[in-house]
Amino acid sequence: MPVFSPPANFVPGTIERLLKESYTSMQPQMTEKEWRKLMKIFEDFDHEVATHPEVARCTFVTEEDGLPIGLGSFDPRQRPALGLIGHNVLLPSARGKGYGKLQLQEILRRMQSLGIKKVRVSTGEHPFFTAAQKNYESVGFRETRRFVDEKWSSGQIEYEMEF
Repeated sequence: MPVFSPPANFVPGTIERLLKESYTSMQPQMTEKEWRKLMKIFEDFDHEVATHPEVARCTFVTEEDGLPIGLGSFDPRQRPALGLIGHNVLLPSARGKGYGKLQLQEILRRMQSLGIKKVRVSTGEHPFFTAAQKNYESVGFRETRRFVDEKWSSGQIEYEMEF
C-alpha cells in the first residue's frame, strides 16, 4: 500500500526528478524547445514547493517501500467553489499497479476535506495521456471541453466532477 508523504521528507529536487522521469518517454515526440520549456516548468514547481509552505501543503509524494514513485498536487485557492488538480504523475516503473487511482483518490480526499465542491483537471489528448484520461473517468470525472494550451504540442482535455 502506498504512503502519501509531505515533500519536505525528501531531498531538494525530488519533485523535479519525479516529474522529469514521468515524462521522459514524451521527449522524442516534442521539439527541443518544447522539452526545455517543460523541464523549466518542472524546475519552477520544485522550487515553489520548497519555498512556499502553502504550495507544499497541497503537494505530496507517493512512496512504496520507502521510495518515491509519484506525486500529486492541487490548487485550492478558489475554494470552496472549485479546486484544480495540478501535477499528478507516476514513474514508469510504478504504472499499471493501481497506484494512479489511489493517488488520485488521495488528492480528491484532501480537496474534499477542505470543503471543495467541484474539481477540475486537464490532461493531454496525446496517446501518452490515455492512462490519465481513463483514470480520471474511472473515479467519476466527466469531460467538459477540449482546448489548446501553448505548453503542449497536442490539445488538452478538461474534466470536472462534483462532490
